[in-house]
Amino acid sequence: MAEFRLDISREEMLLYYAGQGSRVVVRSRDGLWIQLPAGRLRTFVNHDGVHGLFRLYYDESGRIEYLQKIRA
Repeated sequence: MAEFRLDISREEMLLYYAGQGSRVVVRSRDGLWIQLPAGRLRTFVNHDGVHGLFRLYYDESGRIEYLQKIRA
């Protein structure tokens, strides 16, 4: 499990949708670098983009099992 904060503007998310990026790279609260497929954030996009504290659950091989927004 890893926790991280995201602050992606609406304009930045539109670039991902336009195909100008496929992965979002973030640093977790404990210093781990994480690469997420941008498509995993679709359910969290609102008119301002994607903002909040997230918790990522992954298996032993590093594959994403679940992404949860835990705070705005």
